[in-house]
Amino acid sequence: MGLLEIQHRFNTSASGYVAALDRYTDEQFAAKPSAEAWSLAQMYEHLYLATTYFFLANAKRCTERRKGQVGGELNDLGRNLFKYNSFPPVKLRPPDSLRVPEPVGRSRDEYRTLFAQLIPSSDALMEAIAADDSTYKALQPAFGWLTAREWYHVGEMHLRHHHRQQQELEAWLRSLAS
Repeated sequence: MGLLEIQHRFNTSASGYVAALDRYTDEQFAAKPSAEAWSLAQMYEHLYLATTYFFLANAKRCTERRKGQVGGELNDLGRNLFKYNSFPPVKLRPPDSLRVPEPVGRSRDEYRTLFAQLIPSSDALMEAIAADDSTYKALQPAFGWLTAREWYHVGEMHLRHHHRQQQELEAWLRSLAS
């Protein structure tokens, strides 16, 4: 898949999350189906933080040749991720060693602004990613060593992966209204 197509899919997902904010009330956005499940607000927080401070940040680090190394390989999970161009269609739980505190959601208005900023933030990386020679890599704990382009692509896949969670939460909200 070409870089422009990945960028288009990234931007489409980010824009879709912005547009979806109008479908929820503030109460729906904060509601949790169970103590263990996330609310839509928590999902948005996870997506924003992971996209900004993990996927895009590591793509940028690779283009700047810092906090990584020359060389390194994908592991089996990483190879399958790119083979199928998506995360597996299952709920993923990181190992305890990689688990972070439960996200704290913000308001829908804050996410309108934050998600709208994801597009120019990612677009700003395109020239550097396109020029990157793909020799410098940063470690992704679950998938192995990724290039700048791979980090960006995994970020796009991650945004798509959470569409299923969004649909499940929306279905749960609809069931409450019936």
